[in-house]
This record gives sequence, structure tokens and C-alpha cells, in this order.
Amino acid sequence: MSLSNQKPFAKPITIAGVNYTHFDIRESTVGDMFEAEMELTRTGGGAHTPLAFNGQMMVRQLNQVSNDQGATFTGPFTINMLKSWGTRNYRVLRDAQIEVDLLGEDVPSDQEDS
Repeated sequence: MSLSNQKPFAKPITIAGVNYTHFDIRESTVGDMFEAEMELTRTGGGAHTPLAFNGQMMVRQLNQVSNDQGATFTGPFTINMLKSWGTRNYRVLRDAQIEVDLLGEDVPSDQEDS
């Protein structure tokens, strides 16, 4: 069972001309961490560049964005998208990212996916 966290954005974001007001972010995996670090290593970053590392993690963890009219976008999400969403939305995403990862630590290991 993969945990996820559904939250509203601080301000609507726009993807391909559609405004989205909510997001769903899932618990991270070790694979996400490896992929984020490898992607950043290609450009001179890595786990030692926390803002970029957390952003790379976010684009991997986002399940979808949605709005009240029923529109959804399930990705792929990119760093260039994230860059355009503003600092308030980054903080909301980061808080949700931390929250869902902490919730996952409370799940007994026999209830987690392998």
C-alpha cells in the first residue's frame, strides 16, 4: 500500500493551458532517491544541493494534479514545470512531501509494498 497526500496548491498552477488547484504526492522510495541523485550528478548537483534534490524528488513523487472541474494531469512532471509554480507552491509541496514520508515511517513493515 503506497501512501499519498492530497493537498491544495497555494496558488493554481497551469499546465498546457489548464489551471490545477490540487495535487497528490506519494511516499518516496529509495529508487526515487537514486534517480534524483543520478539526474543531478549529470548537471553538477546531487544530494549536497538540497533544493534541487528535493525538486527532483517532487517530480518523481507527484501522482497527479487536479481541479474542481474534474481535470487531471498525471505527468510526466518536470523540473521546468516545478520552476514555474512559485515559491509558495514549492513550500506547500515540500511540506506535503515531508508529511507523507513521515507517515510512511509509521506503517508497520508487514503492511508496506515490497
